[in-house]
Amino acid sequence: MGRNKLKLNPDKTEEVKMATVYLGVFPTAVTEEKLEEARQKSIHRIFGSGGTLQYVKNPNKVGTFEGILQNRTEEHRNEGNKYFFQREWEKAITSYTKALNLDPTKVELYERKAEALLQLCDFQSAAIHLRKVYVMSMNKEDVGHRLAFILHLQGQCLYEQSAFLDALESFTRATELQPHNKLYRMRSIACLAALKRYNDCLQMVNEEVAQEKKNSDLFVLRARLYDYFGKVTFCFHNLQDAIELDPEHSEARAMLINLRREAEKSKDQAVSIAVKGNLKGALLKINRAIDHSPLDADYFLFRGSILRRLKDFDGAIDDYLKAVDLSKKGDGDEVCMEAQKQVLLTYNDFAVHCYAKGLYEEAVLLLNKAIRGEKNEKGLYVNRGDCFLKLGKLNFAMADYQQALDLQPLDPTLQKRAAWLHNEMGLQEFRERRYPQAESYFSRAIENNPRELKYYLHRAKSRLFLQEVMGAKEDTITALLLDATREEVHAMVKSLFPGEPTQSVLNSKIGELAKALLDRRLKTCLAHEASANLKSPESVGSGPPKDAYVQNEDLDKPEDRKRQQDTEEKRLYERIATCQKKSNMVSKELKEAREKRASLEPKTVRLDPCPHLPEKEHSEEPYQWGKFSQGIGHF
Repeated sequence: MGRNKLKLNPDKTEEVKMATVYLGVFPTAVTEEKLEEARQKSIHRIFGSGGTLQYVKNPNKVGTFEGILQNRTEEHRNEGNKYFFQREWEKAITSYTKALNLDPTKVELYERKAEALLQLCDFQSAAIHLRKVYVMSMNKEDVGHRLAFILHLQGQCLYEQSAFLDALESFTRATELQPHNKLYRMRSIACLAALKRYNDCLQMVNEEVAQEKKNSDLFVLRARLYDYFGKVTFCFHNLQDAIELDPEHSEARAMLINLRREAEKSKDQAVSIAVKGNLKGALLKINRAIDHSPLDADYFLFRGSILRRLKDFDGAIDDYLKAVDLSKKGDGDEVCMEAQKQVLLTYNDFAVHCYAKGLYEEAVLLLNKAIRGEKNEKGLYVNRGDCFLKLGKLNFAMADYQQALDLQPLDPTLQKRAAWLHNEMGLQEFRERRYPQAESYFSRAIENNPRELKYYLHRAKSRLFLQEVMGAKEDTITALLLDATREEVHAMVKSLFPGEPTQSVLNSKIGELAKALLDRRLKTCLAHEASANLKSPESVGSGPPKDAYVQNEDLDKPEDRKRQQDTEEKRLYERIATCQKKSNMVSKELKEAREKRASLEPKTVRLDPCPHLPEKEHSEEPYQWGKFSQGIGHF
């Protein structure tokens, strides 16, 4: 460090001072003498040995180093412009390159050189020079527009050479410079499609559709992408949008025709499979049909029927409602009416399913919906009445049965059901010791079903407590005529006719009266049944119910009906005669028990306990109305 120190003069320059400082920091720095020597050599090399040009005073700095550089730059620039206008692009590029080497800050030279390179289709070099212009220029909008165009040309050439990845990069950079230029974005989408990057392609198409919703070609393009991904429903809707924008769009119409053809083919296959009993296979086929044509109400109607048979009631109801909505839009009155009817049937089937599971309140709610839509179907009221019975709401059950009878007064099944319920209500009143009300209910039960023996016995016991002995005897003899083998009947006969033979009881005046009344009731009942048999019940389901009354063609003629009625009356009299014979057979037993008279005290009167409703026989085909027209609970 000591050897490198210099003795400094007081009048040394600032430059020498800085050199001294550097010498103290960097031991390898050159001395001031060597720097001055190198400077003189440079001047000698540029201006010659005399060095006279160095001190020429010129306002234009002609003799200075900066002036010489400026002049040479101008010469190359002018030369380049001359070649440029003469369309000698390569010479122009050479001249511009020389000028830029002397003065790399000339923005216009980069721009001219880029134009010359563009004329030679050297897009990459042109883009590089324009990027420098873009960075250095204040007017970035115009330069950016020109640079984006060059990048687009470059990308197009690369695309035609199947260099899709490089082309994508060029189009992407062009889009970054001009984000509102649709052409650049569409070319990027084309590159993504060529590269089979369909997810990215679909994402860009979705962005394009969001920005421009009036371009039918975009919807067709997106439909094709959805078709590739197997989302044919989205494909269908995009084609529909394209048709709405351009009804004559040939590609969209052709694709729609193909989709509908595939849908119809799948529907035919579903029908064929369903006929063979393979409901799950049919469901797969009809699902495919709906995917290809999701605006066809018939397909939803058919799928709803399959779901209904598979006990998917929620899905069936949704499909039926969808069919109603689509048919209203398409003015399909028949399909709409059928779908509405099937909705009600599905509510009923769902209610029956809930009934079988013990969910009676849910069944009532479903039947309420069905009845709101169809107020003239007796089966709905009967089913709801059965649910009310299970819930112990006898008054509501009776109201529903009565409504069903108002709709079809001569239906024997409904009459039996109403009779059973009147008997149950009579038993409740009897237990509460309200005998007049009990007797009234038992009388209504007999009116609706005069063939049931226990109704007469119940009314007879109620009349005993009301001191109507004659009425009780009449009911007891009627029960004896209906079935002389029942033990409870003979117990009542012993109580009311102590010591009298059964035949004597039957031949008495009150016995003759009972026979006449029973005969009249049974004739009326037979007439109602014959009238009901002559009417075909309205089938609400898709097929005829299994236990519906079937019209007999042999009874169409009046003389055939008369013959049938005579036959029924003959059978009735034969039944009464059989009852009388059976009563004679048990006369010995009556004689033996003659002394043992039944007591008429209240504690000895025992009515039948309230029977439990039998469980519904669950149908294997819930889509049929079938047994539900007879009610959920059978007697």
